[in-house]
Amino acid sequence: MGDVSDGLGAGGTGSSLRPGSGTAVVVLVASAGGLGPLTSVLKTFPPDFPAAVVVAQHLAGRGSALVEVMKRRVRLPVSWATDGMVLQRGKVVIAPPLSALEVLPDGTVSLRPSANSALSGPLDALLTSLADSFGARVAAAVLSGMGRDSALGARALKDAGATVIAQSEESAEHSSMPLAAVESGAVDLVLDVRDIGPVLVDVVRGGELPRGRADRATAEVLFTGPGEVAALMRDLDWRRTRLGPVDTWPEALTSAAQIALACPVPMCVLWGPHLLQLYNDAYRLVLGAEHTGGLGQPNRESWPEVWHLNDPVYARVLGGEAVSLVDALYPISREGVPEDAWFDLTLSPIRDRNGVVDGALTTVIEKTGEVLSRRRLQLLNRLATGPAGAPTRRVSLERSLAALAGGEQDVPFALAYLVDELRATAELAGVTGVVAGGPMSPHTISLLDEDAVWPIGRVVRTDHPVTSGGLATAFPGVTVGRDEHSPGTAMIFALREHRDTETTIGGVVVLGINPRLPLTAAYREFLGLVAVQVAASLVDAGGRQRQRERIDRLAELDRVKTEFLSNISHELRTPLTLLMAPLEALAAEDSGLATRLRTEVEVASRNARRLLVMVETLLDFSQIEAGRLRTRLEQVDLAALTVGVVSAFQGAAKRAGIRLRVDCPPMRAPMIVDPAMWEKIVANLLSNALKFTFDGEITVELKELPEHAQLVVTDTGVGIPEEQLPHIFKRFHRVRDSKARTHEGTGIGLALVEQLTRQHRGRVRVQSRVGKGSRFTIWLPKRQSRRTVPAAQGAERRLPVAGALAEVASFWDTPTTAGDSTPPTVAGRPGQARILVIDDNQDMRDYLTRLLSEAWLVEAVGTGEQAMHAARHRTPDLILTDVMMPNIDGLRLLRQLRAESTLRHLPMIMLSARAGEQAAIEGLTAGANDYLVKPFAARELIARVGAQLELARVRDEADRRYRALVNASFGVVYRMNPDWSEMRALDGRGFIADTSEPSADWLDTYIHPDDQPRVTEAIATAVRDRTPFRLHHRVRRPNGSLGWTVSQAVPLLDDSGEIIEWVGTATEAPPPS
Repeated sequence: MGDVSDGLGAGGTGSSLRPGSGTAVVVLVASAGGLGPLTSVLKTFPPDFPAAVVVAQHLAGRGSALVEVMKRRVRLPVSWATDGMVLQRGKVVIAPPLSALEVLPDGTVSLRPSANSALSGPLDALLTSLADSFGARVAAAVLSGMGRDSALGARALKDAGATVIAQSEESAEHSSMPLAAVESGAVDLVLDVRDIGPVLVDVVRGGELPRGRADRATAEVLFTGPGEVAALMRDLDWRRTRLGPVDTWPEALTSAAQIALACPVPMCVLWGPHLLQLYNDAYRLVLGAEHTGGLGQPNRESWPEVWHLNDPVYARVLGGEAVSLVDALYPISREGVPEDAWFDLTLSPIRDRNGVVDGALTTVIEKTGEVLSRRRLQLLNRLATGPAGAPTRRVSLERSLAALAGGEQDVPFALAYLVDELRATAELAGVTGVVAGGPMSPHTISLLDEDAVWPIGRVVRTDHPVTSGGLATAFPGVTVGRDEHSPGTAMIFALREHRDTETTIGGVVVLGINPRLPLTAAYREFLGLVAVQVAASLVDAGGRQRQRERIDRLAELDRVKTEFLSNISHELRTPLTLLMAPLEALAAEDSGLATRLRTEVEVASRNARRLLVMVETLLDFSQIEAGRLRTRLEQVDLAALTVGVVSAFQGAAKRAGIRLRVDCPPMRAPMIVDPAMWEKIVANLLSNALKFTFDGEITVELKELPEHAQLVVTDTGVGIPEEQLPHIFKRFHRVRDSKARTHEGTGIGLALVEQLTRQHRGRVRVQSRVGKGSRFTIWLPKRQSRRTVPAAQGAERRLPVAGALAEVASFWDTPTTAGDSTPPTVAGRPGQARILVIDDNQDMRDYLTRLLSEAWLVEAVGTGEQAMHAARHRTPDLILTDVMMPNIDGLRLLRQLRAESTLRHLPMIMLSARAGEQAAIEGLTAGANDYLVKPFAARELIARVGAQLELARVRDEADRRYRALVNASFGVVYRMNPDWSEMRALDGRGFIADTSEPSADWLDTYIHPDDQPRVTEAIATAVRDRTPFRLHHRVRRPNGSLGWTVSQAVPLLDDSGEIIEWVGTATEAPPPS
């Protein structure tokens, strides 16, 4: 018996096998075919092997040489076990033949005689004793052998927490014994015999067992399919988790795991009291950074921050209740930073065959994106409607930020600044979530200050958003939002405004970012949309503000204009009075004035009266708009007053060939009206009717109704287009392109009619059909609330306005077509240059005729139609025309003249009452040779007419010389404009076709397509260098055949060296040799 003091129990030189000091004993058991495996394993143990080694094999007979064999093959001391000996670390003891060996708790060996056959179970006894004595501090290896001896002992070791390894079937000569141990569920690892020794050495030294093939094979079967999580579950050593080896899992757990892996939606299995996690690929996205360590771990360790939310829910599920949560908020930290996330969860209990709840199957649908989108869309809707109708840009920003105040979950704070027009300063316009004027929100920020609180200057200059972080450090102690948390990050956006054709930066908005929401692309896009909506409201308010400012300016201008018209009308009365009085005295028959001079005086007197009517009309209208016009109501015989006004127009109607019929029966009682206003109403309606009626009749009817007096003025004139009827009573409105006797007038006659009617609390209506005529109806109430004055008795009422308007109408031109029988006025010296004068005002026409007929032969007509007829009948040398005329105005007449080849070169001078540079430019651009603004000096007009006639004479002389040169030439002669884009004329001389009209397609007409590139290149060179053009090329003959010519042209230059035109010749030539 060995010395106990040197053993594993009490002390001595051997290392102690006290609990907690690691693996104490390695036991190897084998049977038939075991010598090789035993040798293979023992050979790997190093000399300093830190555990005792016990070897047992079914040996027959007392003469076994196993010890001697092992001594020669292994590096450790080897001996037979003896009863009472103490096991020693680093030493191998072998159970003797025909004995049963057991190890006691103190490390001593107990031997007893035995048949040492497999049937007596010596290996089970040895393994069981080690399990009882040393428990988890034993590492066992079941090697090659026959039978089931060692299966029970191995199970005992396993139950005691020991490590059990079995030799693989492929490497064992006889595999029934290691297979029996595997079948008993005792084996941790099945290895090839060559791997058993190194693994035992690693285990003894504190290492862990590698994963066994059986466990891997089971995992391969259970966790099939693609995906990262399935691969991780196949590779994971489940023995090291609380769930244990996969092949030991209950059926309910493996089924739930397979269901989760196959599910396309996020799913997690929570198992056991610790809620150990198994999940699929979709769920790993929910876990985020916690995913790699989450398999097999308690759910609480993956989600500690929300355990207070999950724990009561899990308790309900483990109690057998199915639970469903919708849009549940979870403040989680899955990527290392806190964030808010929303989920739909469904949790169902997992039960075993007996109905006991062992876990939960959880389906998780993340709704964060949907919840945020829905919430942000609502905020954008509020942002779109909140600032609606804001009167100013500042109010718009204030309302926008007020709308953002309800969305602090996405925008915890916001600031808006207005940028001045110089882009030098930004002024605070609104805040939310912070205090205005605080450290984060100064009232003004210099855009030139690079160290400003916010980089607004950079945003304005670049028009790109800027992200500003580290706000908690930049603004220590400042809190934002209702939760009063520290600010984190903000984005600054420029607010673009579109004004007319320009885009400017009108402001800047600073939008705070919720630190619990990751700044994703979607979050950035949302903040960009917020900025866009704020900018849109700013643009809308800016337009409204500018429109209101324009309206205010226009109202002020209108007030100033009305005041001016009122003042100027008063001021004009005095000089007009001083003009009219002597003119009337001179025009009297007893004045002794010569007939010719009296005619001039009558013209002046007539136009002075006309001017007075205009002044009175302007004064009335200005007083109406200023609200200062007062009615002077009298009791009036309205029928008699109306007949008197109509009578004043009888002469003008007769001269125009129009029947003027009046039907005004006496009324039962006098009407209370302002007689001067009524005169203006009737006179303006009659004047308007005469202006637009060319045949038929005008009817004036006055009818007494129960409560009103009704006046109806009907004409058979040109009528008013339906779309113009709503505008007919607007001041200064004219119906364009409407046939009329004259274009003269202020454009406020009908507007004055309506206003004067309303002064009497009456109403006016117009009805009209184009080509049929118009009907104006006036209703005046019989009862007037104002105080009246008695009617004048015994005195004939004067009608100054009606007389003046009728006098003007009588001088409108009666002829309306070129074929009218009334001949044009012709005066002057025969044989002199012939001048055609066109003006719709007879007085002006007569004046121009008298003025110009002293030097030239003058023909005067009143309309554009007559002018075209006269010019075609006998071509004048010069045309002098008014611009503003009915039907065909001066500009339209000019275009028609320029369109006719025989008339296009006539010099033309335009007269217009429209002053200003733009009016002159318009006329000259249309092709007029000169432009003169009324009133003009007689000498200036005569000088300009003479100058244009002389220029025309010079042009004619030059043209005659040019024609003589052409006639004397034998070759083709042509003229081109400065850049050759237009051929002005060409005399083909029979060689090629003539061109008498300007032609823009001359290149295709005359030049062969193959030669066109050479021709255009030579032309470009000549034009660029201002040098003569010369080229030998092909041309088309009149019969379509081709000929060759040498063409050459020289430029004609003005005083500044610019090309006026090109003159050239083309001579027939033989083809090039």
